[in-house]
Amino acid sequence: MERINHFSHQHPLVVVDQESVDRGSRKGFCSGCNEAIKGYCYQCRKVAEGYCSGCEEELEGSSYGCGECGFFLHKKCAELQREIINHPLHPHHPFILRLENYAHSCNVCWKSIRFFYRCDSCDFDLDLRCAMHPQFVAQEFQKLQHFSHDHPLILVEDIEIQTKEKFCSGCMEPMYKSSPFYCCPNCIFHLHKKCAELPLKIHHHNHWKHPLMLLAKPPPHQEKCSCNLCSKSCKEGFVYYCSICELGFKPADPILQTIIAETHEHPLIIHIDCTSLRRTIKIIRHPHRLYHIYSFQDEEAGKREYNICHDDINLGYGRYCYSDCKYFAHVNCAIDEDLLEDEKSKLSDDLTTISPAFQEIKPGEIKHFSHKHNLILSDDRVEDGQSCEGCMRSISTSFYYCEQCNFFLCNCCVHKLPRKGRHWTCMHLRELFFYSIFYCDYCRFWNSGFGYNCNACDKIMCIRCNKILDTRIVNIEGQEHFLFFDHKYEGKCYGCHEYGDRGSFRCKDKKCNFALDYRCLVLPKTARYKYDDHALKLTFRDDHDLSQCHCDICEEDRDRKRWFYHCADCNVSAHP
Repeated sequence: MERINHFSHQHPLVVVDQESVDRGSRKGFCSGCNEAIKGYCYQCRKVAEGYCSGCEEELEGSSYGCGECGFFLHKKCAELQREIINHPLHPHHPFILRLENYAHSCNVCWKSIRFFYRCDSCDFDLDLRCAMHPQFVAQEFQKLQHFSHDHPLILVEDIEIQTKEKFCSGCMEPMYKSSPFYCCPNCIFHLHKKCAELPLKIHHHNHWKHPLMLLAKPPPHQEKCSCNLCSKSCKEGFVYYCSICELGFKPADPILQTIIAETHEHPLIIHIDCTSLRRTIKIIRHPHRLYHIYSFQDEEAGKREYNICHDDINLGYGRYCYSDCKYFAHVNCAIDEDLLEDEKSKLSDDLTTISPAFQEIKPGEIKHFSHKHNLILSDDRVEDGQSCEGCMRSISTSFYYCEQCNFFLCNCCVHKLPRKGRHWTCMHLRELFFYSIFYCDYCRFWNSGFGYNCNACDKIMCIRCNKILDTRIVNIEGQEHFLFFDHKYEGKCYGCHEYGDRGSFRCKDKKCNFALDYRCLVLPKTARYKYDDHALKLTFRDDHDLSQCHCDICEEDRDRKRWFYHCADCNVSAHP
């Protein structure tokens, strides 16, 4: 029987076939702790049964193995040369084949490795794939002496980076699965190919007076180097810079086709992302397209707040706006993926009425989609307690009714609710429907009558939410500042003390923790309880006796931190 002595194991290895290995092992299980693994178990320092102890790939065909220890090597792994002299990537010192208990990282692809070639003198490691790669062995690779690094760089064309934690030293973007790229075989330094091949000097039409020179990092005298568009700090990576005007920006590509910025008297630094900002965008919060601008006009100087985040406007930075409506949005808010409208939808820019919910038959008579008979307009008073079938509220003004059925619609539900329309909470077209009962996905209450349904989002909004949320800004009794909707808010609701998952209406004052979710926001200020002659008032603070902290309807305990309805005259309290 053929035997070999391998440096990686204390016993001689013999040739075994795959069938004998499979019969004596639980494939994919550690031979030490018997737990299922793929590859190496760092706890037991053993490799899974049925896998090569070197490359940790699954065993196939004949192998070398030690049955006593459960140690196996592919034939190709066992027969690898122990020493490589004059390797093209590292010709100064020899590489020695190693098998370690602890993982190292390949200097080229950053793969985590245990079976690899190493130069101890230079602390340089290569995994088997990179060491034996035909491109390197045949020395068919380009070398580049880049101004940003002391050592020559080599071009790697068909090897993928194995980790998400390493970044290009030029654009500071992840190198994960990036190919081709340039790397330094002497140290951990990588560049995307497009970053390594950027021209060292360019002439740009927005700064035609002087050429822009490529720097390996922003100039040291710029203590606070910030992007002129989004105001984020810019501390490292390549930058095109004019030392005379102290103007610079991050390169998006070699030809820099995107319009960067108008000539400005102050130093400008622009991020790579900002060089590719669209000139116009469409967001779900506003009916018109927004245009990107860099500076305020005189007539716009009176505007003090952005319309989405309601932060104070910084006149020194760019923004998206629609001047006729005096609508302004911070760049980072406007390009948020949750707010950008789908350009493929090709919907009208108008978010108001698209089609009416009724058809006029003759003056004073209509055909409404919600009822099978025609409805007649009336200005007469209705009986007490008669409510609208659409909004479920008592009818107090003119209304439409059916002469054949006990069916009533108030004038507001007929004329102010379009059959199809759009709302700032959703980028899709919604349709008005009429159901006997449905669940509103915003206030999370069961409702009857009209509601707006979005098939794309699979969400329904009751018309009460539709009306209250339509203003986008809400004033709450007892609150100094108004509330606006923050779709990224992750804190607790002041009303129910629960964490929301779809944003909340919060106070514009960042020092104030007051915020309300949809459900608490649309709670009516007063409510009726059949055993109390008075209306119960929505109460924000419980200053009553601790012994009275319960609900008089369900007789369960109340959380003193949560809102409740209360009648001070009768000392009646109830959960919402």
